[in-house]
Amino acid sequence: MTTVTLPDQTLAAMNEALVNNYQDERRGYIGASGIGTACERRLWNQFHWIDNERMSSKSIKAIEDGHHSEGVMINRLRMVNGVELQTEDSDGRQFSFKDGHLGGSLDGIILGTAHEPDDPHIWEHKCINEKKFNALVKLVVNDEPTALFNWDEQYYAQAQVYMLYFKFRWHYLTACMPGSRDEISCITAFNAEAAGFYKERAIRVINSARPPPRISENAAWFQCKMCPFTDNCHGNKLPLTNCRTCVHSTSNMDGTWTCELFSTKITDDVQRSGCGKHLYNPGLVPGKQTDAGSDWVEYKMKDGTLIRNENAHITTIPAAGG
Repeated sequence: MTTVTLPDQTLAAMNEALVNNYQDERRGYIGASGIGTACERRLWNQFHWIDNERMSSKSIKAIEDGHHSEGVMINRLRMVNGVELQTEDSDGRQFSFKDGHLGGSLDGIILGTAHEPDDPHIWEHKCINEKKFNALVKLVVNDEPTALFNWDEQYYAQAQVYMLYFKFRWHYLTACMPGSRDEISCITAFNAEAAGFYKERAIRVINSARPPPRISENAAWFQCKMCPFTDNCHGNKLPLTNCRTCVHSTSNMDGTWTCELFSTKITDDVQRSGCGKHLYNPGLVPGKQTDAGSDWVEYKMKDGTLIRNENAHITTIPAAGG
């Protein structure tokens, strides 16, 4: 006999509130934590704020698990005689770096590990599900030097970029499952070639005026299905209106943005709202350009609809004879 569990309305409302109250971070820079993503177009879309990344309640809870378990691990590591774990610099701020539009913040710096007691390591902590945890255990046992790359390239890229900018030779990852009852570590050495590759990827994305190619032209591809920008990339969804989706904006290597229309630098606040002269970057419009003027562009969308983009607005053009 099958038992049916009815949903609890209170918990359902709680999960809905979690989603509605979630604040999209919308970073102003490309973070080291995301530089290893497989799709450069996704990285470009994040950098250009084409849409809000709506999170599920499950994903939000996973983030909360991560924050909680990080605190637990900090306290436990600090109990070990001879181990020094620093999570803040001399000014009481999180260790971080900023290089133009590329940046990142460390969980900490650890000294006194059994691996290289006198050599400091970048420390990062991850809270992961059981399947991912067991996969890491197997890889570490088999070949620890290559384990992080083979396990999760995004974490590997983050580690390499951190070591590059902080000039460390070692990265010490700790990982646990929710509840922090089991843990494992993974030590990774600095690889200058790999670090350079990921840094160049960021520079390429920053300098690209148009979206890079998709990782797949098939919307059903598993990475596309999981991407928060799939409706923009494969569907008919138009991007948000802000300076970073505007054809007149240019990212500069010093970490600033310039509006070419008004020949001025754009502050962060202005970037987020845009102005009345906003005109979409054509690479973000899921349609074919059919006509244009000095301050307007017309497109034929995938479904045949004709639209005009002018002065921060989209209007539908009636069909001939309609």
